[in-house]
Amino acid sequence: MVSNAFTGLGKAQARSLGHANLPLAVIPHPFGSRSREEVRALAEQCVDDIARLAASK
Repeated sequence: MVSNAFTGLGKAQARSLGHANLPLAVIPHPFGSRSREEVRALAEQCVDDIARLAASK
């Protein structure tokens, strides 16, 4: 899971660890300035994304 500002870094890290095709769940950046409700909504979306990515493997 990465914010969209760090997608490139996340992909590079995955490649360096031997997982070039690792799917990433991406959340909007910045994350720290969001309200609790926004964080909750992002978390729910991210859980759905992670489940979808896991099911596709």
